[in-house]
Amino acid sequence: MNTAFHRAALLALLLHTALPAMAESPAAAAQAAAARGEYREASRLYQDAARQTKGGLAADYSLLAAESLLAAGEPAGVDPLLQKLPPASLDNRQFQRAGLLRARARLQLGDASGALQALPASFDAPLAVEGLAVRAQVQFALGDAVAGTASRVARDPLLSPEAREANWQALWTELGRAPLPEGSVNSGNTLVSGWIELAQLARGGAPLVAVEAWRASHPDHPGVSQLPALLLPDSPAPAPLVGGRDFALLLPLSGPLASAAQAVRAGAEAARQQAGPQAPALSVQDLAPGLEAAQQAAITAGAGLLIGPLRKEDVAALAASPLRLPTLALNYLDAGRSPPTGLTPFGLAPEDEARAAAEDAANAGQLRALIFSQQGDWGERVAQAFRSQLEARGGRVLAEARFAPATVDFSTSLKQLLALDASEQRGKQLANIGIRAEAAARPRGDVDVIFIGARAAQAKLIWPQLRYFRAGRIATYAPAAAADAGPADLGGLRVCDAPWRLDTTGPLADLRGTLATVNPRSPDAQRLFALGYDAYNLARRMQSEGLAPGNAVPGLTGELVIEADAALHRRLSCTTLVAPNPVSDEGGE
Repeated sequence: MNTAFHRAALLALLLHTALPAMAESPAAAAQAAAARGEYREASRLYQDAARQTKGGLAADYSLLAAESLLAAGEPAGVDPLLQKLPPASLDNRQFQRAGLLRARARLQLGDASGALQALPASFDAPLAVEGLAVRAQVQFALGDAVAGTASRVARDPLLSPEAREANWQALWTELGRAPLPEGSVNSGNTLVSGWIELAQLARGGAPLVAVEAWRASHPDHPGVSQLPALLLPDSPAPAPLVGGRDFALLLPLSGPLASAAQAVRAGAEAARQQAGPQAPALSVQDLAPGLEAAQQAAITAGAGLLIGPLRKEDVAALAASPLRLPTLALNYLDAGRSPPTGLTPFGLAPEDEARAAAEDAANAGQLRALIFSQQGDWGERVAQAFRSQLEARGGRVLAEARFAPATVDFSTSLKQLLALDASEQRGKQLANIGIRAEAAARPRGDVDVIFIGARAAQAKLIWPQLRYFRAGRIATYAPAAAADAGPADLGGLRVCDAPWRLDTTGPLADLRGTLATVNPRSPDAQRLFALGYDAYNLARRMQSEGLAPGNAVPGLTGELVIEADAALHRRLSCTTLVAPNPVSDEGGE
């Protein structure tokens, strides 16, 4: 639970115990509603408690009502509620709390100037940590990077070492989004100036010598922790933040991708619910009116970060135009095309699954491969990804073959790929000279691993035929889409898929039980649900800490890492499907 709301709930408990005993006071009912996540109801009950109480206690209940509105994602109701509190009736703590709540609400509504006006000039110790963080957010939203940095720096001495690290990460993310002053900055504080100078170096793609000169001038500066990411080539910087703190999903709510969009939306909303009361709110903007209109609607709704779009063509269009907000796209650009600053592509690329298959095979010492993949763009991409990764690990592909997606009988192509024709020919030659050969031909003996670039409909036909041709004991991999045919048809095949689909024990299995009522039934929809869940959590990380290249983030879709193409990719585990009633290979192995 967010610290601010946790503190508010604790205050509610203390206030409740100060009241005379009763069956259940509105304050107690409000606290129970907040514990269930029913923040709108909690706000109503706290307002009832305020009306039934006098003096400072009534003001505290009103402040808790406003806090609950923020938790409910209803910042517009905060100002009208707090206007009912005469400033003269508030003590210093209550006055500062009211100003802070007004500022947070206005910032969520996209009114950074109004938020700055609402902030108290200073904060007493109990509110200083939160107050300085909000002040920094407001100042950065107004484009004042120097003042925002000064507020973050002033916060440092009040924090534990762990919280200080998080404060530095948040500052670095804010500096990556904000317009920076040109030239040197004389802030009167070497820590502030050092942060600004480092951000200027990062923004300008500074050469190594300039970065080393900064390090020599600031040997004990906390920004030193950012140097490894800064020195990575092509590491993306977040786009300027011009909106609020909430998120907006850009999705097609009608048309052929509507069902996919619904699964993504369900996952993102589930993540929002799991994140707690202070997590950013989530709106959904339909792409039917167009990409530009959806972005504007999101900004109007108070979004500070966009999640989507889902279609590859829309992501390409977004990359070709000036970004309105930092964006976590739910698909990728074409190979070789780098995203602009502020756009982070993320999705369910089957190439990630093919690379994971090659890694898994190489780790097992299986370095001599055959590839059997469907014709077309999808098949070529997974084949290329498997080949490249295996060769990077010192392996090689001995032979490849392609099949048309509508193929039903794969025997001719498989016999050629497995060199069964040569085996049969050798058998005939031996028989002609009176030597009895084994009746059934065997696949070539120099193969360690087979990769099938196929979806479920083809995989459920290819795998039995491979087994019939006595290739079932060769380690065979396929992308996640193949596994949708189910283990009954694919027992023994090895697939690399999202942990959300594979994990049968542990935290993800427990979470899957918790979310059983909203998790879709079909395997493909479950992966899209996991994509939406991860996207919301990644957006939170982008907003609070940033995503540094090379850092791994665990997710439902895999271990997520920004790689050299400035996009997020999944690192996956692989598993062997187990048939409910396994049978021996038809070929007689």
